Amino acid sequence: AEQAAESFFFLASAGLDAQASIKAMPTVAKFAQAGMFDMALATDLLTDAQSALGLTIRDDAIKNMENMARVSNVLVKANTLANASVEQFSTSLTTKAGAALRAVGKDVEEGVAVLAAFADQGIKGELAGTQLSIVLRDLTTKAIRNEGAFRRMGIEVFDSAGDMANLGDIIGDLETAL
Repeated sequence: AEQAAESFFFLASAGLDAQASIKAMPTVAKFAQAGMFDMALATDLLTDAQSALGLTIRDDAIKNMENMARVSNVLVKANTLANASVEQFSTSLTTKAGAALRAVGKDVEEGVAVLAAFADQGIKGELAGTQLSIVLRDLTTKAIRNEGAFRRMGIEVFDSAGDMANLGDIIGDLETAL
């Protein structure tokens, strides 16, 4: 009962009304079970990660729940594929990575895939969030400032519409060039 009350507190703090909070509880409970932590921590981690990614929708409870389930599923899947916990992935997103991904138009799946690669190299949690933020910031500024050099080396950071290319493709271009 105490954990449920704390969960409701964090859901309300995230902007959900009572009805939406009640609907969110099964998703939060599954996330807590998969991440092996208590309901209060699960609620805090999940709502914070969702917010950092810009996926909280206050006026559409159904879409908000879909986004919450999506974030939960991605974090749990990353935990099963990489050497980091659900909590570490969530912490990475809330420590600069989520905002950085949102700023360059990247979705949670692509961002967490990079965090999973970081985790397999021993870079996890807050450090991974900070490092991904730095990578996205510096990659963007260096590609703009050194457009000709990037082009000569065959490194495509932005597509024809000016959006950042897929991070896997950029890394592939960098590996080939270097």
